[in-house]
Amino acid sequence: MPQFQTTRWSMVLAAGGESEKTRQALSDLIEGYWYPVYGFVRSQGFNQEDANDLVQSYFATMMEKGTLGTLRPEAGRFRSFLLVSVRNFLHNERDWRRAAKRGGNQVIESLDTLAAEARLSDEPAEAADAEKTFERRWASTVVQRAIESLASEFEAAGQADRFKLLRGLLTGDEPTLPYRELSERMQMSEAGVKSVVHRMRKRFGVVLRGEVLQTVGKPGDVEDEIRYLLRVLAGN
Repeated sequence: MPQFQTTRWSMVLAAGGESEKTRQALSDLIEGYWYPVYGFVRSQGFNQEDANDLVQSYFATMMEKGTLGTLRPEAGRFRSFLLVSVRNFLHNERDWRRAAKRGGNQVIESLDTLAAEARLSDEPAEAADAEKTFERRWASTVVQRAIESLASEFEAAGQADRFKLLRGLLTGDEPTLPYRELSERMQMSEAGVKSVVHRMRKRFGVVLRGEVLQTVGKPGDVEDEIRYLLRVLAGN
């Protein structure tokens, strides 16, 4: 588990985004978690172009206004802050006009609306409750980031192909091969494959907790947040 003082959201809460270090921490969070915000904006009836401008303007306003300085450490989770603040932003007609005027002020260099639209089209039909849909997208993004981080570890160890074979066994929501066939492909016993999977899942749990820790106000919130995210993904 990363040390508390190094986690991104706790740094932002503690310093209100005043220092360059905390601004970078906030920027990293924005880069990683803009998609649920984009999806929420699209669900409010804005087209792709307007949603792009609005999301960029929303995050630019967050970075420029320094309003984070008013937050208290007990403000809690980054996802909760985003949902409340983007909803308020969209209700503010003045901010919408500013967004239209801003045009291409790119705060999120990685904001790829074509890729985002593809992800939206692959999702199940959107529920009537846009906030619940935001939470589902958030949970999915957290898990995906943890999977990508673990994939990078396997790649660095020269085991990218092994990870591709076993990835579906991490969350159980992707098709995977029977253990017998995995054993043949990996040239080890089925017991050996199961041991590898056990270690991989254990490491995934550590990586997932590290990712969640970046988005909560204190370490004690991690387990509750993980349980909440799993309930969201399960549709409960």
